[in-house]
Amino acid sequence: MGTETLTHDAQSGSDGTREDGSGVDGAAPGIMSSILSLLVGYGVLITGNGLLGTLISLRMVHAGVPPVFLGVVQSSYYIGFMLGAVAGGPLIARVGHHRAFVAFAAVAACGALGYAVVTMPFFWACLRFITGFCLVGIFTVVESWLHAVAGNAMRGKVFSAYLITTYMGVGVGQFLINLADPSGFELFTLVGGLFAASLVPVTLAGSHVTQPSRRRAGSIRGVGLSGVRTAYRSAPLGLWGCLAAGLLYSAFYTMQPVFMRSVGYPVAGVSHFMGVALIAALLPQWPVARLSDRFDRRTVLLAVSLLAALCSLMLVLFHDVRPFELFAYAYVSLIFTIYGIVISHVNDSIPPTHRVAVSAGLLLIFSIGGIAGPTLASLAMAVTGPAGLYLFTTIVTSILALMTLRSLAAHGMPRHA
Repeated sequence: MGTETLTHDAQSGSDGTREDGSGVDGAAPGIMSSILSLLVGYGVLITGNGLLGTLISLRMVHAGVPPVFLGVVQSSYYIGFMLGAVAGGPLIARVGHHRAFVAFAAVAACGALGYAVVTMPFFWACLRFITGFCLVGIFTVVESWLHAVAGNAMRGKVFSAYLITTYMGVGVGQFLINLADPSGFELFTLVGGLFAASLVPVTLAGSHVTQPSRRRAGSIRGVGLSGVRTAYRSAPLGLWGCLAAGLLYSAFYTMQPVFMRSVGYPVAGVSHFMGVALIAALLPQWPVARLSDRFDRRTVLLAVSLLAALCSLMLVLFHDVRPFELFAYAYVSLIFTIYGIVISHVNDSIPPTHRVAVSAGLLLIFSIGGIAGPTLASLAMAVTGPAGLYLFTTIVTSILALMTLRSLAAHGMPRHA
């Protein structure tokens, strides 16, 4: 097994330039402009995707589609997500970040318009598969792009900006549902327009991520699925962290409304909680990122996972009393920092030429957790009642804390200590 972390000097030159020449620890104006353009384009696209996910469910319910088919259609997104995590890396390595983003976004825009044409579940399942494939490709582009231009000293802050953009975009997308009747075609046209509009700032962004040379592209393609193995050798904790993040995030998005309805919340109360929870997820991103840049990221992850486990346990014990929402907001604000810490930790430790493959591999692990989370959480709720949701999250966060503690014990004192 490889070392858990690498020193900063091994990743950067004495002038702050990374080995591949693509990033610096200082915030060079050109690099910051590239990051801003990328995040603006990504924010527009993720707003459209947030609207699309909710719109599809509402449209299918309006059309009288049986729940079992609705579940199959929405699951097709995650199947595409998984396969895209495997196959997207070689495409990005071959054509570069800019062109890959354009290709994925353009196909996703065409797919969004397809929903307005035919409403058959099988057709929609195919479109959801395509959307999932394209979106994980875009996530891979964005994450590997950001990690290529950001040095270790600013990696956590840059990635927190990416996560803030994600949560804000998804939240804004929910409000767009009120602009037109979900049973019509107008909202699907809006989604397609947002996907297409995302291309403008990205194509105008400065090309600070170098076009992969034949040698580098071949190296990345050679990694392929072994991107997961590369991450495991360099930072094994990263795989467990990504799996835990997938389990926790998907369980929250899919089962939290079920939990709240089961304990007596009205529909309006559920909507209010979910909206405020997204805001709660934004607040700690920047301060936690700054801490993870200053101290060993595993130390920060240990603190976050322990606090999240404590909040989960409180929700198991007091889910039907007044303090519930206080503990719930604290829990949400903590768990949504996990992915950023974990991804930054892994990228501290891998060779620059493996970033695309490793990003795709980590998204694959995350998607596996995303698929398993709702099923495992619902089983826990079926056995123990509504509080089983938080019994499940208590177990997941506790295991993550134990794995982090084990990593710290096995690899010595934290860096930056």
